[in-house]
Amino acid sequence: MLNELHRNNPTHKPRFARLLRSLRKNEDGVTAVEFGIIAFPFLILIVAILETALVHMTSLDLENAVKSASRQIRTGQAQVAALTSNQFKELVCTKTVLISNCKTTPNLVIDVRTYEDFDTINTDPSELYDEDGEFTGGENFSLGSGLKVVVVRAYYKMGLLAQVPIVGLANAGPHHRMLNAISVFRNEPFS
Repeated sequence: MLNELHRNNPTHKPRFARLLRSLRKNEDGVTAVEFGIIAFPFLILIVAILETALVHMTSLDLENAVKSASRQIRTGQAQVAALTSNQFKELVCTKTVLISNCKTTPNLVIDVRTYEDFDTINTDPSELYDEDGEFTGGENFSLGSGLKVVVVRAYYKMGLLAQVPIVGLANAGPHHRMLNAISVFRNEPFS
């Protein structure tokens, strides 16, 4: 009965039709709605790009620092100065820019091992940290003498600022990325 009254009411149809037409034609706020739909994925993309760039830049920074500090071992300067592992770590840290509190952080481990030849090198990281990214304390510090093969490895457990799952940067527990730098060389013939 109520439907019949509405159908038979001549003023009801035009008013409802006018309302529908005005809603269809009204485009106020469309840009705000579109921005609201796009903004969140766009922000996630920007954060993922920045985080990835920071990880790669820190990795390059660590590689350059290890390469530069390893030159002291290769030329025999570290052996003559009788550098300790902490002093070598400080030497690496003076050459880094992006590792915060480098000299005091427990998240940076440096392992220096000596081998007779290149065929016997073992660079398995499982002796230095476990699958959760926790350091095990198995690092060595052997500078070697002239003409010895030396492997310098540095592992840095970098804290991630944002955890974006689709990027998959975390590989050392939640919110951490394990970065590594390795330098392999034969010492120069010094005595």
